[in-house]
Parts: sequence; C-alpha cells; structure tokens
Amino acid sequence: MRVLLVDDDPEVRDELNDLLTDSGHRATAVATVAQATSALERDEFDVMFSDIRMGRHSGIDLLVEAKQRWPRMLVIMLTGMGTVKSAVEAMQSGAFDYLLKPARRDQVQRVLELVTQQLALTRVGAEPLDPVQYAKSLAAEGGYEVLLISPNKVQKPMANISTFPLDPDNPFQIRHVVEEFVTPKERAAVVLSSVEELLARHREEEIAKLLEAMRSVLEGKGPLAVGYDPSKITATGALAVRASIVSADAHTTLESLRSPIRRLVLRRLAEGPCTFTQAMEAAQLTDTSKIAFHLRELGESGLITHLARETYQLTSRGDGAIKILNSIDDLDSAKGSGNRVFPSQAQ
Repeated sequence: MRVLLVDDDPEVRDELNDLLTDSGHRATAVATVAQATSALERDEFDVMFSDIRMGRHSGIDLLVEAKQRWPRMLVIMLTGMGTVKSAVEAMQSGAFDYLLKPARRDQVQRVLELVTQQLALTRVGAEPLDPVQYAKSLAAEGGYEVLLISPNKVQKPMANISTFPLDPDNPFQIRHVVEEFVTPKERAAVVLSSVEELLARHREEEIAKLLEAMRSVLEGKGPLAVGYDPSKITATGALAVRASIVSADAHTTLESLRSPIRRLVLRRLAEGPCTFTQAMEAAQLTDTSKIAFHLRELGESGLITHLARETYQLTSRGDGAIKILNSIDDLDSAKGSGNRVFPSQAQ
C-alpha cells in the first residue's frame, strides 16, 4: 500500500514510518502541509495519515483539499485530543477514520485492514470486459436489443445494438434516452461504460438514483450492465454503483454504508440486538468515542434504534440496508436478473 505520512512531530512521524515499512508498505513521510501537497502532486497514494494540527496549519484544510483533488485516496487523521467533536469534524469533512496519538501498532494495523476492505470495493471478482464485446454477446447470445452508452465512438455498426455517446455533464439525458429506447421493446438491455466519469462530476447519490431508474425501466425486459475503470473510481463510488444495481432505493442508505465500521455494526445487528460493548467488539474497536460516533450516525440515518440499557437494534430500514449488503456480496452475472457490474477493458 502507498502511504503518505504528514506530521510535524519527528518522533511520531518516524515511529509511524517504521511501523508501516516494517509491515511491507511503501511510506513517504513529510513534516508540513506544503510538503504533503508537493508529494501528492508528484506521486499517487492509497492512503494519507495526517495530523489534525500542525503549528499554524490545519490538517483539516489539507484533508478538504485532498478529497477535492485526489478523491480516490483515503485519509486517516491523527489527533492527540481524541474527542468526539474532533472526530466528527474530521469525518464529516471526508476523513475515512482517525487515530489517537501515540498510535499503537495494533490500532494502525486495524485501520489498514479497514482501508484494504474499502479499497477492495473498487474491484469486482469478474475478469475485465470490453463493453463493446459484452454488448455484442448480449445481442447475439441473449437475443436482446442493446443500448451501449459509451464515451468512445463505436466504429462499426452492429446488428441489434444502438449506441449513444456518454455525456458526463448530462446524466438526465441518459435517463431519457434509456426510457425512450427500452419502453417500446419486449427484450432490451443497457450497457453503460465508464460510469466513473459520471461519478467524477456528480454526487454519488444522484448517480445511484440514475442507475436505479434505469434498472426500473429494464425490469422484466433485460439486464443493466455497468462498467468502470477500477483505477479511476473511488471506493464509495464503486459502492454506490453496486448498491444501486441491487436495490430500488440504495441512494437513501449510501451515507450509512460508506464506512466499513458501520457495515460491521449493521451485520452484527442483523444477528439480533446488541449492546454498546458488543457493537464495539463487532467492529474490533477499543475507542469508545469512535464507536459512539458511528452508532449515532446509524441512528440519525434511521437504520438502527436505541433501546433501554444501552441496547441497539435494526429498524425496518436497517433490514433493507442488510439486504443491500447481502445482495452486493451475491452480485454475479449468472444470478437473478443478470444485472452486473464489471471492470472495463480499454475500448
């Protein structure tokens, strides 16, 4: 894993750098926000550890800039305060997680495990496919009339395949074209290529709504297949795509499903009500402030409810979130409706 460390305390920086390199990660350590920005412009990183306060400079400002300019990178904030207030400020600004200083080896290893789980969302088990070839197979082998939406011009006309240029700035036009194409047909399929271009310009919830609408129009007529470049899509963008393929209202729960810690808590609650301590154990956390933050987020989103004696349980909406998670796990081209998500080969 490619890691950038940003901390003005040389002792903290060196200890964390040694811990990461000893674990086989490629770490780059810098002392200032300016040095961090230069490193980010020069190289690509999977994750950044940044102190919240570095003299006159704010790690939160660096976080905000990083999320805007390098959205695929996950950011872990380092804090010596460890209050829920500082954690909320960092996570609401886009931080993936935070660690209390001095960070222990087991805590760093745990957060890197969560990072690995999150980055895995950008990958699907299937082999990369050429969207054009996949559209041809749906037409030839499935007997569908296929609409291929792609940013790349298709050179040769193909039987039973219509093409439409992907305009990332106008997702509403895509919805209209899909409805117009699919509605009069008995058997129809849609292949949408390069969905990461849409996600780069619009909120994930908006693209999830678009995909849900496309899937609804195709109901009973044929599959929706969505391709993306794993090297360009964010982890939460990939989650939004996969969730919208399997659920009619995935966009309403995306915020709560973005965190692997919240996903772990939800899966524990799917087994039955649990206490604060049991939720913390399920998430493999030792920080009470952190689990309190995530439980509050789940409660405010309506997925869980707080009972007496520090006990929590899923709501009906939480049951729906579990169904989404389970369906994502089972997402496979050979199952159900045939809807699928696939990594794209260059066209």
